[in-house]
Amino acid sequence: MDDFQNDEAPTADEGGDFPTRFDSTRVEAAILANGAMPSSTKGGAPFSMVVPPPNITGRLHMGHALNLTIQDVMARYHRMAGDDVLWVPGVDHAGIAAQNVVEKKLRAEGVDFKTLGREEFVARVWEWKSSIGSGIGEQIRRLGASLAWDHERFTMDPGFSRAVRDVFVRLYEDGALYRAERMIHWCPRCLTALSDVEVTHQDRVGELVYVEYLLEEGEEAPLVVATTRPETIVADLALAVHPDDGRYRRYVGKKVRVPLSDRVIPVIADAAVDPQFGTGVLKITPSHSMVDFDIGSRHGLGTLSVIDADGTMNPQAGPLSGLPRDKARARALEILESDEHLDRREPYPHAVGVCYRCQTEVEPRLSLQWFVRMAPLAARAREAVSSGQIRFFPPTWVKTYYEWIDNIRDWCVSRQIWWGHRIPAWSCSACGHLAVLREDPTVCPACQSPKISQDPDVLDTWFSSALWPFATLGWPEETPDLARFYPTSLLVTGFDILFFWVARMIMMGLYLTGRVPFRDVYIHALVRDEFGQKMTKSRGNVVDPLELMDRFGTDAFRLSLALLASPGRDIRLSVERVEAARNFVSKLWNAFRFLSRVVPRETPALSDPGAVRGIANRWILSELVRTEREYREALENYRVDEAALLVYRFTWSLFCDWYLEASKVDVDRDSQDPLRLETLSTLRTVGEALLDLAHPFLPFVTEELSRIFGFSNASVGSTPSLLGLSELPGAPPDDFERIRSMVSSVRQIRTVMKIPPTQEIPAALFLGLPGEDPALFWPFLRRLARVVPSSSPNVRGLRAPFRDGHLLLELGDLVDFSQEAARLDREVARVEARLAEVTGRLSREDFLQKAPPEVVEKDRAQVLSLAEEKEGLLAAREQVREFLGEGR
Repeated sequence: MDDFQNDEAPTADEGGDFPTRFDSTRVEAAILANGAMPSSTKGGAPFSMVVPPPNITGRLHMGHALNLTIQDVMARYHRMAGDDVLWVPGVDHAGIAAQNVVEKKLRAEGVDFKTLGREEFVARVWEWKSSIGSGIGEQIRRLGASLAWDHERFTMDPGFSRAVRDVFVRLYEDGALYRAERMIHWCPRCLTALSDVEVTHQDRVGELVYVEYLLEEGEEAPLVVATTRPETIVADLALAVHPDDGRYRRYVGKKVRVPLSDRVIPVIADAAVDPQFGTGVLKITPSHSMVDFDIGSRHGLGTLSVIDADGTMNPQAGPLSGLPRDKARARALEILESDEHLDRREPYPHAVGVCYRCQTEVEPRLSLQWFVRMAPLAARAREAVSSGQIRFFPPTWVKTYYEWIDNIRDWCVSRQIWWGHRIPAWSCSACGHLAVLREDPTVCPACQSPKISQDPDVLDTWFSSALWPFATLGWPEETPDLARFYPTSLLVTGFDILFFWVARMIMMGLYLTGRVPFRDVYIHALVRDEFGQKMTKSRGNVVDPLELMDRFGTDAFRLSLALLASPGRDIRLSVERVEAARNFVSKLWNAFRFLSRVVPRETPALSDPGAVRGIANRWILSELVRTEREYREALENYRVDEAALLVYRFTWSLFCDWYLEASKVDVDRDSQDPLRLETLSTLRTVGEALLDLAHPFLPFVTEELSRIFGFSNASVGSTPSLLGLSELPGAPPDDFERIRSMVSSVRQIRTVMKIPPTQEIPAALFLGLPGEDPALFWPFLRRLARVVPSSSPNVRGLRAPFRDGHLLLELGDLVDFSQEAARLDREVARVEARLAEVTGRLSREDFLQKAPPEVVEKDRAQVLSLAEEKEGLLAAREQVREFLGEGR
C-alpha cells in the first residue's frame, strides 16, 4: 500500500506511541491530500472498467456509493493480483437535468432563459459547470475510489463530441437513422420528446368516465364509451369496436355525434379494441394516444391535435380552449353532465406515464423527430448474451433483458432543448436538401446556396452515454488504450438503467466496433432504509453517505455496503450496521496495536509457511490459506458480500478472538526460543496477508497500518503474502481445533454456571487418543480458558466434553450446587416459556401474513437462539444433578 509522509503519524518502531484509536478523519485527509490512492498499473493481464458516469448535476447518493464500492473492490483486488488495471472515471452532461438546473438558476436571477438565445444560454451552462468545479468527483475521491483520474472524461469533451457526431452520421449513412413524423412521448414541462424508457409509470387512482355518444340519425340507443381522458373527446375522429363483438356489430359504418363538439365521426371495427375494457367501445383520438394513432393510420382517419406543447388546450379544443389539461378535464365533465351525456363515473386504478426527470404526466404527441432503427441492432445484442459473449450477474436479469430486446421500438433520439450534442443535420431553404455531415457546412452541398440552417434539436443524453466504454478509450481513433483495454472486463450498474444504458451500449459497441463493450455485467440491488423502504425525500428517510463517512469513517461505510451487497437482494442499510462496521475497524486497529508491542519491525516474514511447527501457528496459517482460496473464488464470481464476510470472520473470529491470545503462549518464551521467533514471524506474515485481504474493502486503515509496519506495497501490484496457495503443506492443524473445542466447552459452562471469566478453575484433562501428551495443551488452556491442572488426586466436578476427550472441572469451592440446581430449574422454565411464546406466534398464519418480514425473521432467529440456550441449560442441570447425587 502506498506510503505517504506525515510527521505526526507513528511507526511500529515507536511502540507505545501507537495511537489508541484509528483517527479516520486525519488518515483519510492525509492519504487523499498526498494522492496516495493507486490508479492504474502496468504489466499483467488487462482488467478494465468504466464508471457509470454520474450526472454533472449530481451529488453522491447511496446508489453511487454502492456502485463505486463494488467497482473499487474489484479494481483493488485485480491490482493486488498484478493485473494491469484501468478504471475510467467521467461525468455525463445530463442534458435535460442540467438545462433544468440552469433555467432555475436564471429564474432566480429574474432572467427567462429564452430571452438569452441559444448561444448565450449554452455559454451560461458552461459557466455553471466551471463554477461547480469537479463537483461529484471530489465526493467520489472521498469514498476512496481508486480511479484513473488522468483518464477522466466528460460527455461534452471535444473528442467525445466528435465521436458522437461520427456515430450519428454513420447511422444515417447506413440507413439506421431517419427523421419522421411519429407519435412520441412528450413532456409538457421539459418541452421535449422522450424515448420509451424515459417514461416511468406511477400507480394512481384515477377516474373512468362513461360518456354517451348519440347516433347521427338517432334510431339506435346511444353508444357509451369509457375513458380516463374526457378532455380529449374534442379530438375524437372515430369510435371503434372489435369486429367479433356481437353487441355492436350493427353499429359499424354508422356515425355518431361528438359530445362537446358539433362534429360527426364514424363507428369502425378494429381487432386492436379490447371488448373487456369499459363497455367494449373505444374512442379514437389519433393525435393523443399511441394506440389510437395506429388504429387511425390503418383506417385513414387523419389527425386532430387539441393540446399544445406546454399542455394547454389549443383553439381546436372548442369550449376547453386555453385551459391546462387538468382544468380542461374538470370543465369537460361539467359540460358533459349539463348536456346529459355523462352516464356515470367510477374510480379506476391505473399506471400513468410520467417524465423520468420532472415527474410531469407525459403527453402522446405527433411530432417530427429523429429515430434509430432498433430491430437490427437489438438482434445482435440479444445474440451476444445468448451466445455467452456477455454474462449477467446474477443471471436472473437475462430474462428481463430479453423481454425488452424482443419488444423494442425505434428509439427517438432528438430532444427539444439547447444543452447537449446538437444534431449535425442542415436543411436548405433554397432546394429543400437535408444534409447530415461530420463537419459544419457553409453552403448547401446540393445547390451551394448559403441559405442553410442546422437542426435546432440536440441528441438524447443516453445516445452519447451509449458510446461510453469505447469513446472514453479514444474511439474512433485506434489508440493504445482502446487496443489494450477494449472490450472492458466488467460493468457494474444498477438495474434501473439496464435499458437506458446497458442494452444500448451493447448495441452500439457491436455496431461500431464489431465487439461487445464488456465481458461481464454485474447488476447490484437498490439501497433501502432499515425497514426495506425506498429512500425518498417525501418519506424523509434519505441517508447522506457523506454524513455517514464523516461520522463513522469511510472504511466502515464501505464495509457495511459490501457486507450487504448480496446479488438479487435489496440492501437494508441502517446506522447500526455502519456502526458495527466501525467496531470491526476498531477491532482490526487494536489487533495491530498488539502486534506493534510484540513484533519487532525487523521481524522477517515466514520463508516456508509449510514448515511451521507451533500448533497455533499451523492452525492460523491453514485458516488463512483456506480464507484466501474462498476469497478469490468469491471475487472471481463478483460475490463481494461473501469476500467481505470472509475477511470479517477471519479477522474477528479467528485472528483476534483465537490466534492473538494463543500466540501469547509462545511470545512469552525466552527471546531466542525457536518457537517464539516462529510465532513472531507468523504474526507478521498473517498480519500482512490480513491487510492485503482487507485492503479492497478498507483502503484507508489498511494503508495506514501498512505504512506504520513497513509492509509491502500490495495495493499497487505485488501479490499478497500467501495468495496462491491452495492448502498449507504438511499435517492438518487438528491439535489446535481440539484446543478450541476444549476452550469453548469450558466457556459454555462458565456462562451457564455464572462463573467469572477471570476465575481460575482447577481441572483434570482426560485425552482419548493414545500417546498424547497433556503438556501440549495446558499452556493454551491456562491462557485461553483460565483452567489450571488440579492438585487433587481425585477430581470431582462437571464434565466439559470435547472431541476425543473431556475436562473435569473442579467447581466444588466455586459453586453452591444445591442453589445452582434450583437456579437452573428456574432458567429452564423461563427459556421454555419464552420459546413456547415465540413458537406459538410463528405458528399463526395471520402473524406470518401481517407482520413485517424483518419481525418474522427476528422471531425465527430467536427460536434458534432459545433452543440452543435451552440445550446448554439442560446439559448443565443434568451434570449438577449427577454431582449432587454422587455427593449423597
